[in-house]
This record gives sequence, structure tokens and C-alpha cells, in this order.
Amino acid sequence: MNSWLRQCVFCSSLFLILFGQFIETHGFSEEIAQPASLLFLHPTPILPLELSKHDFLLKVGENASALVTPSISYNATFENETTVSLIFIASTSGIIQELPSIIVKSDRGDEFRNATVSIHAMAPGRVTIKSFLEGDSQNISSTNIFFRISVYQYAVLIIVSEVVGWIYFVAWSVSFYPQIYQNWRRKSVRGLSLDFVFMNWTGFFVYTMFNIGLFYVPSVQDEYLSRNPTGQIPVQSNDVFFSIHALFATSVTCLQCIFYDKGAQTISKTGKTILMSIFAVIFVLFIITVSSAIVWLDFLTACSTIKLLITLIKYVPQAYMNYARKSTSGWCIGNILLDLTGGILSVVQMLILAFNNNDWSSLFGDYTKFGLGAFSILFDIFFIIQHYVLYKNHEEYEPIEGTTIPSLEDPEDVVTSNNHLQTTESEGGISTSLDNDQ
Repeated sequence: MNSWLRQCVFCSSLFLILFGQFIETHGFSEEIAQPASLLFLHPTPILPLELSKHDFLLKVGENASALVTPSISYNATFENETTVSLIFIASTSGIIQELPSIIVKSDRGDEFRNATVSIHAMAPGRVTIKSFLEGDSQNISSTNIFFRISVYQYAVLIIVSEVVGWIYFVAWSVSFYPQIYQNWRRKSVRGLSLDFVFMNWTGFFVYTMFNIGLFYVPSVQDEYLSRNPTGQIPVQSNDVFFSIHALFATSVTCLQCIFYDKGAQTISKTGKTILMSIFAVIFVLFIITVSSAIVWLDFLTACSTIKLLITLIKYVPQAYMNYARKSTSGWCIGNILLDLTGGILSVVQMLILAFNNNDWSSLFGDYTKFGLGAFSILFDIFFIIQHYVLYKNHEEYEPIEGTTIPSLEDPEDVVTSNNHLQTTESEGGISTSLDNDQ
């Protein structure tokens, strides 16, 4: 048991080290990041204009402006003498005042120096302004000229949203430690599903790779923006911090599961199969990416998909173990209460933003994000019902005949676990009933 877990931790750590060294050595250069077949394609020339600002957060009735200026290569771009105009198209009408077109090349040969784009917010909402060239015969792309504008109703709700965001960020970050503390105090992980622990670690392992790749690697960011010209990099600094911190905290829990008393508990055959399959897929994708068959963005996107799948299944082993044991002893309810707090507040923030920006599509448009959040909240509620309602009086449990749970295969394991718990608590001056309410 210990040997298998140590091998998993060693192999996973080795893979992460190799992944980091590959980034440092090669820097995800464009030659590596793109398939060989794409290197011979001639990209569409980009309009030689620069925009001073792309993103705006405005209150209804507020005005703003952005400056359009020519780049160094501007004069050599337009060879014909026709008039070329830059036309703006809004994804949603009525949120801002319609933007007038800009003449970027005159048939009279007038030199374009700069132009000011004035923006007036009319109604709450979110709008993306794209552009295209009219009168151009050279197929020049103007995807570099765009606006992302959010118009809100109440300034106070912006502050409230920020406060709520920081509260749930802290709640989620702290939620790892009640279980770590309880394991340390008891010097035991009996009652904690090892399937859940190692699936949870694996999820944050791939999530950390995704965040680091999209936040720190320029070629990956360029690939993302080439596919989403008006989009934003979906990873911020707090996402990177949270994932690295979560990986550290779950790593501590994994080490506790290796070295602390766990009786006859082990990772189930199903859990081993799932974990081995996940790492096999990651390894194969890594090799395919290194060989330039796919780009690094696809590899990282696959990692994020694996994280989503793990989130859907990771709670099941712990919920079933609690049901089979008719007890939540060893499973700390503190992390669930904090996780539920963070989940509810994250939904509250989404509601506040949707109301303030009159953008309800942001709440229900991303079914994956909203569905996973709701799924996690439902599991948290289920765990709370198990702890405070179904099994609140079951401080000790008896093994179930014919169970397939490894922790219940040895009847003496239950007695040893309870005796160990009582001994540890008596030394710390804490009662058994208090421990079961942790």
C-alpha cells in the first residue's frame, strides 16, 4: 500500500519537474508550439494601427475615449489609391452609442495621423466591438482593433462584488486546512477516503499546469488570442496562486495518508484504474505535444477538461464511504462548510454581476462553470446532511458484511481506530464528541 502510493507521488512529482524544465529550456517557442504544417502558412497581414485601450468599465451615462494611431509600417501597407475605412460592429446594439467609421486611407493621399474613438454608455450590459476594413483590396485583417465594454448600473455593487470575491477566495483557500489539522491531531486518516484524496490532488495537479501555462508562457497566450482575437486570457494571478496553494495543501494531505495510521484503508481498484488512466492520458498527450502533433494550448485545454471530469466524480468515494460506515468520523466537516461558503458566495457574485450589468447570459451561458459550481454545492449539502442528520449519533460504527470498502475488510480496524482516537484526544484534552463535530 505505502509502496504504491509512494510510487504514484514520485512519478507525479517527476512528471511535474520534467514539465517545468521543458518550459524553462524551450520556452514553448513558436517552432515547438505549432505543428510543422502550420509553419509554412503565410498569415494574413494585420492592419498597421494601434489602439490605446481595449477594455472599458463604464457606468450608464459615462463617456470614455480611445486613440487610434498608425504604426511604423503604416505607409507601406496600402498600395492602391482608394479610400479605406475602418467600420465598427457591435455584438449587441443599444448598450453604447454607435461608433462612427474612421478613414484610415484617403484616395487623395492625405496622411493618417490619429483618430479618437468616443464611447458613450447608454444601457447596462456587455458588448464586444469588432472592426473590418471597407474598400481594402489586399485582405488586411483588422482583428487588432476591437473593444470589450462592460456597462454597469450601480457603483456600490462593483465594490460589493469585489468584497464577496475576496471572501470566497479566502474561504476556498482555507478550506483545505481543517482536514489537515484533524489528521495531524489524530495522527490518523481513518475515515478519509484515499480515492477522494488522490483524485483531488490529481485535479489540482493538472489545473496548476493549465494556469501556469496560460499565465506565464507567451506562445500559449498568442495561440489562445489567435483563436479568440477579442477574448481575454482566462487565467489571472489569483487563479495561479490558488491552484499552486491548493496543490501544496492537497500534497500535504497525500503525505499524511502515506505516513499516518490508516488501518486497512487503501485506494480502491476503481480508484487506481481511474488515476492510472488519467496519468496515462496526460503522458500520451505530453509526448504528442512535444512531437509537435498538437499545440501546447490543446494540451493545457485537455488538462483543464480532466480537472472538470475529476470534479464530477471525486466526492463520490467519500460519500459512499460515509454511507457504508454509517459514520463521518475522520472526515472533517470544516472543509465542507468552508467549501460550501465559497461556492454559495461565488454564485452570489455571479448574480450581482449579472444584475448590475444586465447580462444574465453570463450566469447561464457557461453551463459547464455554473453546472460544476451547483454540483459541488449539492455534494456539500449532502455531506452536511450525512454529518449532522443521518449519522450524527454514530460515533462508532460496525463493519458491514460483504462490503467492498478496503477500510472495512478487517473488523479489528474499527476498534483500533476508535481506541487510537480516544488515546490521542485524551492526551490533547479534547473529548471524542468534539472530535466528531470537527
